[in-house]
Amino acid sequence: MSWIDEAVIYQINLRSLAAREPRNAIEAAQEAADGESPLAYLTRSLPTISVLGATVLYLVPPYPIGVLGRKGIGSPYSSRDFQAIEPEYGSIHEMKTLVSRAHALGFKVIFDITPNHTSRDHVWTESNPEFYVHDADGELFYDFDWSDVAKLDYHNPGLCEAMIGVFDFWLSILGNDEEGNPQGIDGFRLDMAHMISDLDFWNGAMAELRKRHGSRSLLFLAESYGTENNMGLFRRGINAAYDDDFYKICHYLYAVDGQGKSTICESGDAAHNGDFADKLEAFRAYGISGAFREALANYEEPFAEGHGLWLARYTDNHDEGRGLHRFGAGAVRAVNQLIFLSSHCIPFLLTGQEFGALNRPSIHERMGICDKGPRVVGDAGNVETFPGVEFEGNLFARDRDARMMWYRFYQTLIHLRCHSPELTYGAFAHMDVGEDCPPEGRTVVAFERRIAGSVVYCAINLGPEPRRLTTPEHFLASPLYGKLVDDTLEPFGAIVVRVVERK
Repeated sequence: MSWIDEAVIYQINLRSLAAREPRNAIEAAQEAADGESPLAYLTRSLPTISVLGATVLYLVPPYPIGVLGRKGIGSPYSSRDFQAIEPEYGSIHEMKTLVSRAHALGFKVIFDITPNHTSRDHVWTESNPEFYVHDADGELFYDFDWSDVAKLDYHNPGLCEAMIGVFDFWLSILGNDEEGNPQGIDGFRLDMAHMISDLDFWNGAMAELRKRHGSRSLLFLAESYGTENNMGLFRRGINAAYDDDFYKICHYLYAVDGQGKSTICESGDAAHNGDFADKLEAFRAYGISGAFREALANYEEPFAEGHGLWLARYTDNHDEGRGLHRFGAGAVRAVNQLIFLSSHCIPFLLTGQEFGALNRPSIHERMGICDKGPRVVGDAGNVETFPGVEFEGNLFARDRDARMMWYRFYQTLIHLRCHSPELTYGAFAHMDVGEDCPPEGRTVVAFERRIAGSVVYCAINLGPEPRRLTTPEHFLASPLYGKLVDDTLEPFGAIVVRVVERK
């Protein structure tokens, strides 16, 4: 067993978390000087975050942001020195203080890093130009339209050694403990891990870093897209990855109506994504529940022996924006219930999600539109896609009651998961609860989580209509969470029941 089994990730964009601007002209007139850095503010605020229950602080890249070719205010994913701290955020001393204080409060800390690329003015572009991929004209190469970055070349042994050194620097940043074991951050989120120029790097890097830090568990969380890419990275020693299948179901199959309420609606471009084909086929045959069952099943057989591999599942992250804005409250509620109850899972929250945030935290612009908006279904069945909002501050749910409703929702799910061994360590098996509807309209996913004579039964309604269960007998005991009313699950509702089995 590892701390990772019980992990709940809380992703932090320091720009948005510690935005300092007054809320209105009155506050601006009364504003006092405040020299507190975002890192110092975060350190001071750790007890507040701990009340939510999240266990892992995930910092968006905290390194100095590149200037050459910068887009807008500069992306934190364009780094010019992997062994320093962005001055806007604070100092390396303040970062050490944050990590030490977080550990004292029971948190783990991981940093985001971009092993695929650096900024175009990274220190290596001058000291080690051979670390980079160059185009036919000898210029620094970049993927896609990422013109503010330069791609790294892992066919160069010197780069491999240097990047392992970067990881080791932060994993050892706090020095040695009393037994002589290096202490520091607890792992990394690996941006676009499946895209680096030579994937063999991961085999050696993972083995070497675990050798150097054998006294503790480390989390290496790959941003990776597609089941096959994930499985390839797992075989190379990376122990966690994004479960993009979960998010793609939201992206392709949920929309909102004119009142902003969640509805199920297949996107016109769903069939264009080859990685989504199996989920789409299952959706067309067995509804939204079929799509999610397929996504879950894709990993159950490979993970059946429990080899210490995990999947990060989410409705919000810094790239994709806010689930509440894109898919509506019902879908976000239902999918997060499924996430927190599912197996091999590290639930993943983006700061502000717990208060109903609607804006994507700033990546390139302080304020602007982005392509992460909702699909809206009109009264006549027409579908229109709207832009999302990128904003450096936080646009939360409008009133305090709504904000606290979301906070209690996530706090309850975190508590349920972290205090139910069945949900963190238990074996997983799908159940058929006899949903009373045609197969193509099914919206209920049900399963059991079993461990050492105790079983937790879970059922989640992922659709906007109530669903009567024709075989509800597993859910007759007093629920740990949610409820059935006349054998019926409410729209986007869930029920969780524990049964201790007699020997």
